[in-house]
Amino acid sequence: MEDPERPGPDADAAEIAEWMEKDFGRAVAEGIANAGDEDDPDDEHEVVEVEILNYERGEVVGTIDTDGKLDTESEALREVSQEYIDEGIPVLVPTTYENEDGETVHADAEVMVEPGTTGFVRAFVDELPSPFDCDTDVLRELPVFEPE
Repeated sequence: MEDPERPGPDADAAEIAEWMEKDFGRAVAEGIANAGDEDDPDDEHEVVEVEILNYERGEVVGTIDTDGKLDTESEALREVSQEYIDEGIPVLVPTTYENEDGETVHADAEVMVEPGTTGFVRAFVDELPSPFDCDTDVLRELPVFEPE
């Protein structure tokens, strides 16, 4: 992804804000891309698998793992899950950066957490609509997405 062209010294606030947003988005995207380098042997991730429950039925209806492998016979669960598995899950990540005036700015960036990424299972379970969920004790232990 190319760096957006920095506005000139005569740029107005709107142009500067637009550039900052594009540059920030590029930096987050590059960080995520670099974090998922599969050729790096030190970049092994722990595969986590959880059971998905249907609380209305009181039964386990499937499992999902870190790599996005869904094992279920529930057509309803498969339908609500497929988009998350194919496209990832949007997650807000708190970030900090310095603006042109040297002030520290705190903001949230939306990133897509895809299968194979640490935190995918947690984001997946958090996005599932009712009646699907996982055991709350298991949910507390799931790793969350953290950009590097």
